[in-house]
Amino acid sequence: MEKEHLNEMQKSVIGFASWELLPYHIWENILSCLPILTLVRMKIVCKTWRSIINSQSFLSVYKKVNHQDIYFVLFADFVHRNVAAAYNPMEDKWFAISLSLISTSSPSTSCKIHRTLVSDGSLVLAEDSKGSFFVSNLFTRTFQRLPPMLPLICSYTIALVELDSSYKIVAVSVTDKVYSQVYDSITKTWEAKGEFDGRFAMLGNATHLDGFLYCLSHSPDNLLEFDLNCGTWSVVNVMMPSVVCSHILVHRGVLILVGGIEEFGVIKRIGIWELDRVERQWHPLCFMPDHLFYKFRLFSHGNLNHFFTVDRGGKLCFCKSTLPHINILMYDLSEKRWWWLPPCPLGSSLCQQSWFGHAIEPRMDVLV
Repeated sequence: MEKEHLNEMQKSVIGFASWELLPYHIWENILSCLPILTLVRMKIVCKTWRSIINSQSFLSVYKKVNHQDIYFVLFADFVHRNVAAAYNPMEDKWFAISLSLISTSSPSTSCKIHRTLVSDGSLVLAEDSKGSFFVSNLFTRTFQRLPPMLPLICSYTIALVELDSSYKIVAVSVTDKVYSQVYDSITKTWEAKGEFDGRFAMLGNATHLDGFLYCLSHSPDNLLEFDLNCGTWSVVNVMMPSVVCSHILVHRGVLILVGGIEEFGVIKRIGIWELDRVERQWHPLCFMPDHLFYKFRLFSHGNLNHFFTVDRGGKLCFCKSTLPHINILMYDLSEKRWWWLPPCPLGSSLCQQSWFGHAIEPRMDVLV
């Protein structure tokens, strides 16, 4: 379909006018409105298009356009084909994305993803087979390596925060207390930033809102708040619902919680709550309908013990397994609509290590 689209566009260009007759800024405006996967393919088709798309003037125009593409990159073949399967909700179809990455500082240097860690916006923090960290833009296929973290015991990353022209990464070490360190892409350094006297088994996923990072802690279950600028931690004074497989996100400036309600070690319902900061309460928004939940839990011998939630742009993706042939369910918070994903093109031959599990809003102007 994409190839046919490009061929039609080429024919229309030839029939209408040559490149020399069209002002450069006209082509920039036209190309800046196209989907990112179309731009990626156009760079391969024509040297002139590649020159325009790679130019700083085009990227400046492109940055002003509000692209609302979201890709749920859920599964990958890291070993043989080195590609990922990405689902686009707007088109309700899967796309194959190459995982071959090229260094922004040294174009002759390539990198291969071994494991993905956290993501935000158009960027993904990943790890190679040697344990080195790098940040990548999967759609421009570029990456930047990071220096080693500060030597804290058992440090792991909980968040990547993409800002206007930079990004920050937050890592924590949970031992006798919470120790945190932050990487700033502007200074290109890790800095010890904040500690907290709470004892937790681990910290879960995190989301960013108004300069603060909100993170779920486990054993005990709390909502933690981290000031990215000051480096201070605090516990949000709110009672947490008794849920498992919890996941936190932001939708329209409000904190949203997803979790499973468990009975005798088995998940019986999956719900979505929103936080009322004034009343300091989580109010239920909705629950997965019974007929959908029944189908969702199939292939679990009748019992559901675990599930994954991936979110971006108010759309939630519910995965019961890291295998691509299992039923995958989506929910749109704005439209209040549930639907099943079409079958993943990577098939059922992949192993457990095929899980990618991130949603991306791709941009051509980030990390190029």
